[in-house]
Amino acid sequence: MSNEYDRSGEPVLQRFTREFLGEPNQYQIAAVGVALLALFTLPFWAAQYLYVFALASIWAIFAMGWDIISGHTNYISFGHSALSGGAAYMTGILVHNVNPDMAMYITFPLSILAAVAIGLLFAVPTLRLEGPYFSLITLLGVLVLTQLVYIYGEYTGGELGITAVSTLTYDLTTLYYYTLLPMLLIGSVLVVVSQSNVGRILRAIGENEAAIESSGIDTTKFKLWSFLLSAVTMGIGGAMLAHFYGNVTPSTVLVIDRSLEMVAIAVIGGMGTIAGPIGGAFVFIFLRDEVLTVFGSTGRWLALWLIVLFFLVFLRDGIFPFIWSRIGSIGGDRDE
Repeated sequence: MSNEYDRSGEPVLQRFTREFLGEPNQYQIAAVGVALLALFTLPFWAAQYLYVFALASIWAIFAMGWDIISGHTNYISFGHSALSGGAAYMTGILVHNVNPDMAMYITFPLSILAAVAIGLLFAVPTLRLEGPYFSLITLLGVLVLTQLVYIYGEYTGGELGITAVSTLTYDLTTLYYYTLLPMLLIGSVLVVVSQSNVGRILRAIGENEAAIESSGIDTTKFKLWSFLLSAVTMGIGGAMLAHFYGNVTPSTVLVIDRSLEMVAIAVIGGMGTIAGPIGGAFVFIFLRDEVLTVFGSTGRWLALWLIVLFFLVFLRDGIFPFIWSRIGSIGGDRDE
């Protein structure tokens, strides 16, 4: 591949890495290679953490889905668990109320459509609003959906949820790859979008929307497409989470806490980067489910939110942009 050239004369490999990573140097490319190698070989050197990192891959999908709208445009959503939870509940409702043996190739598309439908309910009336109204409405949206789950408990299982969902697999190694590969595929697509002109416009909207509008660009159209892309991503992750746990309950897939965790993951990893939330998910879930459990069920959450607070105060760009920048400065010349 490295010996092939495109029509502009640029080596294909160089063009591929430039489009995905924004003209990285050789050390940054090597770091990405090492990270991918570590992920693909994880069952051979950290098999005891396969379940945690499989779950982290799903949360990486959530964080990336949140980041493509909120991290890029600064329209901060506090209700994205309504999208993922809505997809998870669609999966649960279908197998609980329609057919317990319904195949995933039917439940997955319908669950994604549910997330898109909920996303449209959010996006159409709110994306023209400015200031805190978008955040407040998304926050209220997830609260309303949670109450609807309780009200229609006959179909949703109420507070206890639905336990009839089939699991992806009971083999941990297979489960890990079942979650890792879709996560990397989704991440690749979103990185391309982020690095494209569309991604640049989304970031420009986040910096100065009025200036973008004055240049004749319909910012609402870009925000709407971004939100729909986010909804599709959340729908995929929500359906995966339902089959990961084998059940759906308000506390595991829907409540406002799940939305705040998505925001926290993006903050730790680096908002507006797509790749940052992937790393942030692995750090956040590993801390939550492995490292901080020594503080007990309540203490681990206190420690976790204090860590998030540290990032908000002292490392606002997130840990992975910081590391990426430091690696990029090695040798002093990014073009090497």
